[in-house]
Amino acid sequence: MTGWAHFALSNTAATLASVGTAIEVARNAFIYRQAERADEVFYVEAGLVKIDGASPEGKFAVVALLGGGSFFGESCLAGHTMRKTNASALLDSRVISIRKRTMVRLLRTDPHVSRYFTAHMIRRLARAEEDLMDLRVNSVERRLARALLVLASMDENGQAQSVLAVINQQTLAEIVGSTRPRISEMMSKFRRRGYISASGPLKIHSSLVSVLLRERT
Repeated sequence: MTGWAHFALSNTAATLASVGTAIEVARNAFIYRQAERADEVFYVEAGLVKIDGASPEGKFAVVALLGGGSFFGESCLAGHTMRKTNASALLDSRVISIRKRTMVRLLRTDPHVSRYFTAHMIRRLARAEEDLMDLRVNSVERRLARALLVLASMDENGQAQSVLAVINQQTLAEIVGSTRPRISEMMSKFRRRGYISASGPLKIHSSLVSVLLRERT
C-alpha cells in the first residue's frame, strides 16, 4: 500500500467510525438479505464479508469477498431502495454502518473519504470486469486456480483470521460458477499435482500459478 493510500485509509476509517455505527458480526451471520430495504452503506473494519445472491430459479452466485478497508451496500447511493444481494460474514467481522444521507454528505465535503471511496469502487469495477471475462472465456480449472490464489493473497495481506480455513467447496463453486462435484474433482487434481496441501488445513503452493500460465500458451 502506498503512503497516500495508507493515509487515506486511516483518515477514512477514523471519519466513518465517528459518524457511523460499529457492528460486531459473528461468523456466518447476515448483515442484510436480498430484498431488504437499502438505506445504509457499510465499511469493513476487520474480517471478511461475502456478497452473494440468488436468481428466481434459486441458483446462487458469490459476487464478491471483501476484507478490511472495503465498502459494500453502496447501491443505495445510486437510488436503489431494495437490496439486490445478501451480505454475510465469513469470519468474525466488524463493520461500520453509515446512513445514506451521511455518506452522501461525506462524499461531497470530505476529500479523503471521497478519494478513497472512488479509488475503491474503481478497483471493484476492474475486478468485476476481470471476473466476468474469467467466467466467459476460461475453463473451470483456470477459474478455480485464480480464485484460490486470490483467497491466498487475502491471507497474506494481514488477515487476523484465515480466509482459506473457512472457504468450503460449495462457496468455491459459487465463486467460480460451477458445481460442487466439479470443484471437488478439480481440488483432488490440484492435490495430486502438489498445487495445494494434500492434507490438513488448505494451503496454496506457488506452483498453482502454472495452471494460469499453461492455459495462456
